Amino acid sequence: MSVELSNGDVVRRFYEGWNRGDIDFVELVAEDIVNYQPEAEPQRGRSPFADAIRRVMAAVPDSQWTIADLLTDGDRVAIRITWSGTYRAPEFRGLPIATPRTFSAEHIHIYRVADGKLAEHWVVRDDLAMLRQLGALG
Repeated sequence: MSVELSNGDVVRRFYEGWNRGDIDFVELVAEDIVNYQPEAEPQRGRSPFADAIRRVMAAVPDSQWTIADLLTDGDRVAIRITWSGTYRAPEFRGLPIATPRTFSAEHIHIYRVADGKLAEHWVVRDDLAMLRQLGALG
């Protein structure tokens, strides 16, 4: 018998999986999720979403997401969260990085949850703090 998760629990499980390095995309992410990123056109589909997350996981295999606030309102979940780890990819946002570099940056993510799965995602990131910590800016 499956237990129905609250919308907040769905988001929390997503980040718990990320912290373990093992997100269950089929269980937690809708097949037609829409991912809104500040620098790109919205992207639709579980596979592109999972691919993007896996690239980030590969760049920061020791990722840790620490939840500061998780707020729900109907089908929306807002989470203020700190991402930390060791960045190991050769570039960040197109700028070269001397790796490995440790970092810690705050994010705000908003999700729409439908039928127990992430259906839409918006993010506000502090890329400037990341670039500074990764040594890409003076």
